[in-house]
Amino acid sequence: MPKTLDIPGLPETLRDPATKLYSYGFTLKRDLGGVWTLTFPPGDKSGYGRVGFTDNDLASGLLRVLRGEEEQRGILHRYEQFDTRWSRIVYGHSPGDTTIAAAGCGPTSLSIVLQYLMNNGSRPRSATYSVAPPKNGRLRGYTRPCLGARHRGRPDDSWRVRERWPEFDGSRVTLDEAAALLEEGKLIVFLCHGCRGYSRNRPLHRQPDVSYGGHYMVLAGVESQGPTQIFYVVDPGRNAARAMRFITRFELSQHAAGFWWVYRRGEPETRASGE
Repeated sequence: MPKTLDIPGLPETLRDPATKLYSYGFTLKRDLGGVWTLTFPPGDKSGYGRVGFTDNDLASGLLRVLRGEEEQRGILHRYEQFDTRWSRIVYGHSPGDTTIAAAGCGPTSLSIVLQYLMNNGSRPRSATYSVAPPKNGRLRGYTRPCLGARHRGRPDDSWRVRERWPEFDGSRVTLDEAAALLEEGKLIVFLCHGCRGYSRNRPLHRQPDVSYGGHYMVLAGVESQGPTQIFYVVDPGRNAARAMRFITRFELSQHAAGFWWVYRRGEPETRASGE
């Protein structure tokens, strides 16, 4: 990944998303009126040439474009529990342990995050297949993570990521800390109990159409501020049309059982509360 950009007027927290967009051929400039213009690379599949943002919507705007580009390039890859390469693999060593398809949302969510980190400069792309869910199913930081209302375990504060991936670490964070990290372009693993959200085609003014009794997923972005925030979700448990894509801050505040930031070792741990 190229050296972090230092664009005049750009908040430090947005340098990482802007740098990633530059590496894909985008450019970003601010005019004398304070309006930010993001120029797309020639022939971009979105069909856009350029878009404008104010200071207030710059963070969510950059992140929206970045996540779309990363999905197209396979960098933000949505691993699925029911993938036939590992869906029938039983993980764990206790009576009653079951398959990744039935109960592997924890290791699958962790794989989504590690795949993303490895594709952003930590390892060559050819090394990323080894981060698939069966590998993470052997970590000892959580047990039986995806059993709906019968959920019996959760990861410890770090997920013990370093046991298998020594260049990475993890910390538990609060909802407010998770939102701030998401605005910077980070990914957050979360656990929900009885949460409801929206599939990709469900209008947000209607009732949520996706629900889980207990499920790990990944937060990949956030829109707006305060109690009206909408969070982007990467859900490993269903196909693309039926998976949860959005969840409200209110829903997370009422039904989330934990948030975890997984990061390259060396990032400042003081940003995570550890609570």
